Amino acid sequence: MRGAIRSELLRAVSGSSILPVYLVALLMPAFVLFSDGRGLDVDGLDSAAASLRLLEPLAWSGVSAAFVAAYSVTRECYYASMDRTLTAVGAPRTFAGKLVGGAIVAVALTAAIFALWTTGVSVLLVQDGLALELTSAAWRGYAGAMGSAILGAFIGGAVGWITRNYYLTAAIVLLLPMVVELALLRTAPEVARFSPGLVLAALSIPGHQGALLDVLPALCIGVVWTAGLIAVAWLRERRRRT
Repeated sequence: MRGAIRSELLRAVSGSSILPVYLVALLMPAFVLFSDGRGLDVDGLDSAAASLRLLEPLAWSGVSAAFVAAYSVTRECYYASMDRTLTAVGAPRTFAGKLVGGAIVAVALTAAIFALWTTGVSVLLVQDGLALELTSAAWRGYAGAMGSAILGAFIGGAVGWITRNYYLTAAIVLLLPMVVELALLRTAPEVARFSPGLVLAALSIPGHQGALLDVLPALCIGVVWTAGLIAVAWLRERRRRT
């Protein structure tokens, strides 16, 4: 399986078609920041509170990771090379290699997003006469966001295997959490908080505005979502091969 993982890592840095995928992932925090209506407004907040609020969009790292990791699967399906890869490498190794390789790429990109976003937040705070202050809550937010990226990457890879379609997968991993789940959160929060995107976000901002789950239940449900989707993807792939 190591060879399959190395192949995925090589694909992640080759070809211009991967650049728009990375760009979408990089812009995701900005989309989240401006979608809640508050934007860059930190009036009345001290440095610690302002820093924490502007870092909140990183909670959606799971969505970015899912989109990036899914591309490791849907890219080959789009270019009709998946069957050749399955024949040459073998279905089990290809399946696992793409999931793990996609997760590694997504985690590396998430770390880069953390660095870029934190730098941008620091600059914005200075312009408002404040300073970046990374409290323990902020560090817990980073840790939770990275956890959501890891689970989100496996979820995205699994969805890619289930659909084998780039556009359908993109709609599921991007539009479902950012449009449907957020809309459902306003109308039926008792249901929405258990949806995949909001469960992953809760790992970084648990109990946010009294709507999201706490860390432990969010982690448990996130693992269930991840394991369930991977199982469905594997069973579906086995059925395709028989």
